[in-house]
Amino acid sequence: MIKFFSLLKKNFFTSEFINYFFLGLCLIFTFFLLLFLPEFITFPFIKPALGLLISIFYLLNAFSFLNLLDQTKRLDLEKIQINAIIRSISDPVISYTKDFEIILVNSALEDLIGVPKEKLIGKIIRPEMVNDPVFGFLTKLVFPSLAPIVLERSTEGYPQVVKIKFLEPKEYVFEIVTSKVIDENGRVFGFLKIIHDLTKEEELKRTKTDFVTVAAHQLRTPLAGLSWILELIYNQEMGPLNPEQLKLFTDARLALNEALSTVEGLLQAAQIESGKLESQFERTDLIKLIEETIRKYEPLAKKDNIKIIFNPTPPLEIIIDPFQIKLVLEILIDNAIKYNVKNGEVRIKIELLKDKPFVIISVEDTGMGIHEQDLPKLFQKFFRAASAMKEKTSGLGLGLYLAKNIIERHGGKIWVKSVYQRGSIFTFALPTDPALIPKY
Repeated sequence: MIKFFSLLKKNFFTSEFINYFFLGLCLIFTFFLLLFLPEFITFPFIKPALGLLISIFYLLNAFSFLNLLDQTKRLDLEKIQINAIIRSISDPVISYTKDFEIILVNSALEDLIGVPKEKLIGKIIRPEMVNDPVFGFLTKLVFPSLAPIVLERSTEGYPQVVKIKFLEPKEYVFEIVTSKVIDENGRVFGFLKIIHDLTKEEELKRTKTDFVTVAAHQLRTPLAGLSWILELIYNQEMGPLNPEQLKLFTDARLALNEALSTVEGLLQAAQIESGKLESQFERTDLIKLIEETIRKYEPLAKKDNIKIIFNPTPPLEIIIDPFQIKLVLEILIDNAIKYNVKNGEVRIKIELLKDKPFVIISVEDTGMGIHEQDLPKLFQKFFRAASAMKEKTSGLGLGLYLAKNIIERHGGKIWVKSVYQRGSIFTFALPTDPALIPKY
């Protein structure tokens, strides 16, 4: 009874009450109330028991009506709030049912596709509308796989994230995030898409990549010429050197080689970012490739009496880009030697999985290890672990970034396990089935 009067006080003689009472939700109830109003007034005096029953009946109906009115007002308020939130989002937003019927858009979406809200609400979007002059652009946003270029795509679960590119009517790059719309019973009612326009960001990234590429190319030519001159002097082709001069030119050669390596790393990183890193896949003996790389680094390992351990297995031929995979091995073995301790070890292992079409290669060292907080950032561009910076001040932090991208371009994965001051194990997996190599 208290709730009844509370609802009555809150809703009585509001505009919603009048509309619903005479025109909307309780039209039948209103009709019978007016029809039997005289009896409703006189029954308590003529037939008290019957009048009491009728009064209770109408009171219960009135309570139901007021409760329904209160819930309706709450839903209207929620709808107004949701619409206000959607309108306030600067990115284009679209919501649709499981049948792809559009139920909600914001003004940013209207501006993007050039179609007013009135033509969108209630429209069912189908894949066959991809070439429609009015709804074709929207169809490609709702079904990103129909876009001209799909750059990236999440693989599991919601929210789903896909990055697509358009070349017409002008160049666009969008990141589309799709989430499920779930009712209070956990049932999927529809989907909500938020469309992030990354066009300007991609242009800035491309400008930065182009600058790095041009600068690296400009540096590589004079550095290569300088390297050739130093090599002539170091080999004493220009005349004999005393021990002091020989040591000086030895240090100069090492510094110059490091600078050339940095320039090459910058060029390769720029190629990865611009999508221009080309791969030449061919059938290659992986065991032979590992042995060749080890031979290259044995002189460096001997300086600190570091032992490289590798137990060769029978030849294992898989489809890879031998130059790129050798670069990955060089990066991992070079790091394992560089950040090791004197008289330490570098252990290289290879394992062919029996239950999956992958081969696993690991490079383990007995070096300084990596702090746990640095592990998640280790494969990011220009990141160097605190322990590495303390030991070796030079370096840009591009090696592991390059390694990760090369392995992923081969359809593989790379990861690390490390204990500070105990050593690290870098492991990568490569597919033995060519069908698992991504098509670029």
